[in-house]
Amino acid sequence: MLEGGVPVVLSPFFYACITNNKDLAECVDDARLVEGPAISVLTIARDMVHQGWKLVASPLYGNFKPAQQPYRSLVLSRGNENTQIPADSYSLGLIESAINLFQGCEIKRIPGDMPDQIDRDYKYVDLALMEDTLLECGILRCDLHRCIRR
Repeated sequence: MLEGGVPVVLSPFFYACITNNKDLAECVDDARLVEGPAISVLTIARDMVHQGWKLVASPLYGNFKPAQQPYRSLVLSRGNENTQIPADSYSLGLIESAINLFQGCEIKRIPGDMPDQIDRDYKYVDLALMEDTLLECGILRCDLHRCIRR
């Protein structure tokens, strides 16, 4: 609040982070932790896009394919939460393309399917690639290096 009781609105958007990376979820406000593979994150995000949310960054960030990276984190934004907004066609196209790519891959990595040190490295890569987006949206609540248990 400003002096005189005037409320301060920091952002006209609501942000949500959908992730299957437990370490990232612990560092982010409004994170939804998904138990399961990266395609589950993409599917939930697609459903949110149909409800009026927009992707803040590409779902294929870092250019990792399903056989290379078991973790996927997405940030979505939405204006006024109480209004019905049609699906954003650009976001929908991006998320559908990502889902098709993941479905077409023979080998799919899932969280925890590798030794602990390698799994921690993949979690770190996911968070490091998302750090700028999370900071830009104002939803990263602690220092990156304190968040990750490396």
